[in-house]
Amino acid sequence: MKPVTKTLTVVAVLLITAGAILLSLGAIGFRATSDRPDANIGAGIALLAGPYVVGLGLVFALSAGLTHLTTRRR
Repeated sequence: MKPVTKTLTVVAVLLITAGAILLSLGAIGFRATSDRPDANIGAGIALLAGPYVVGLGLVFALSAGLTHLTTRRR
């Protein structure tokens, strides 16, 4: 693998992992304060930002895959 493909793959894995952690922490925080839904604004932000971070990771994964397929091997 080329260094660019490795870098894109690592970034994609890190972004997808960070997005999954954001989603899980947001869900836990939201469930913990379900009696007062306005008490935990951070959980709402995590629930909103998590899918975008995962989507960005998937874009990096797609670009890593396309880079791997389009580079010539010597």
